[in-house]
Amino acid sequence: MLVKAKWNVKDNGGWHAAGEVFQTEENLGEAVEILEKPSRAVVEAVPEEKPVQTPVQTSEKPRVSRRKNSAE
Repeated sequence: MLVKAKWNVKDNGGWHAAGEVFQTEENLGEAVEILEKPSRAVVEAVPEEKPVQTPVQTSEKPRVSRRKNSAE
């Protein structure tokens, strides 16, 4: 898609200055103004990334780090 940078942004093509018009396939969010959207066929061909959930491992006993008093 053809976009115009609102401020300095970095994508897979490198850094782009504010006001620069360039071509990208990344979703840069609010950092760019979209001038020309890609055709519908291209949008459908790009798969959406789904967040991968990793199981959270919890230990039975919390670890405590402390220094022992050796002045006995």
